[in-house]
Amino acid sequence: MNVDVAVAGAGGGGAVLGLALAQMGVSVLVVERQPGPLTVLRGETIQPNGQQILERLSLLSALTPEVVEPVQRFHFIRIGGERLCTMDYGMLPEPYNRALVALNAVHHVLLSRLPAQPSAQLWYGAEFQGILRKNGRVDGIVIRRAGEQSSTEVQASLVVGADGTGSLVRRALGIPAEVYRYRHGYLIALLPRPEGMCGEARYYVGRGELLGLFPAPGDRVVALFMVEADAVDALRAQGLSAFKSRVSAIDAAMTKPLESLTSWEQVVLLPCARVRTDRWVVDGGALIGDAAHAMNPHASQGRMQAMADAMALAEVIGRCRETGDWSAEALASYERARRPQVEMLQRLADEQTFFWNAADPVRCFLRDRVFRGLDRNARLRYQALTATAGLRATPPLTWMDKLMAAGFLPDPRADQAPV
Repeated sequence: MNVDVAVAGAGGGGAVLGLALAQMGVSVLVVERQPGPLTVLRGETIQPNGQQILERLSLLSALTPEVVEPVQRFHFIRIGGERLCTMDYGMLPEPYNRALVALNAVHHVLLSRLPAQPSAQLWYGAEFQGILRKNGRVDGIVIRRAGEQSSTEVQASLVVGADGTGSLVRRALGIPAEVYRYRHGYLIALLPRPEGMCGEARYYVGRGELLGLFPAPGDRVVALFMVEADAVDALRAQGLSAFKSRVSAIDAAMTKPLESLTSWEQVVLLPCARVRTDRWVVDGGALIGDAAHAMNPHASQGRMQAMADAMALAEVIGRCRETGDWSAEALASYERARRPQVEMLQRLADEQTFFWNAADPVRCFLRDRVFRGLDRNARLRYQALTATAGLRATPPLTWMDKLMAAGFLPDPRADQAPV
């Protein structure tokens, strides 16, 4: 079997790349080791940059109110205290002036459209086994399909690894990676939505505690509770009632919805990792998304950046197909276009992790002070929001801006947010 591009991994980036290429008439095979579409709860926030990509793929209109919940305001609240800051997406230009909270909806829409394209194939239950090489360069992939005893060889001009943080494709391509496992992860549960929580999300920050509550489709709420990754077993040993009591103590409105939580099986652990690689492309091979650059979810851009990778790489693939040149040099423009924003967001996410996850009084004091400063400063609030929305490639705040946000310097332009 021969294709132009073989993509390992049908996550957000892999599916977007497959669909973008198919719409260009490029023959593409997307292989996914899972037996079918994702069924495990995965709440996701579709930021404005992701919405723009979905519009380019003619998919945004498929995200109806039944599958996404629009959220315009995100309130940051000190646990046991007052509201610190509100990020209002209404500050952004229309029509992408809101976030969309979904429950696997985008993933399912992408995967449903992909096989319908004449030049695309999607194979579930297909495990990546290795790379084919010819004259020292990548020439395709080896796959083991579910139920088959022997492997299948697929020749491809380009092999793309979209297979996540622990990417097997990355390893097979010989691209070294620095994988950092964050101390904290998140427990995620889908619960009934409390009354009055419409169009607004709540993010509680405390001393070593975080609780995020995001309205989701179907009058539900996605609850994220930060936990030390190596302390999950100890937390479970304390009992579900203790966990529910702590969440209720942070937000009393969750007391009633938490009654529906009756088993730990309803709670999913999301570990967090960062991936850094010295290159994303080799002759006949490329990485996108978490395989190339996983980041802490504080940035709210992990999946969006994978989608942006896919669109940028698709453009480069179009040129490579015309010239027949699939070398690392020909593919390098994809990496050059994408690295600045990705690395900025990784640094930003690490900075947010350093302060938002803090338990000591000094960092918590500075964190809360900056939040309050942003709430008073429309210019800086807009700049911070454009980073979360994926609409900028440069750091949202300079050191001078940070001093102004913390109230150590005056800002004569505090009210000069773009209109």
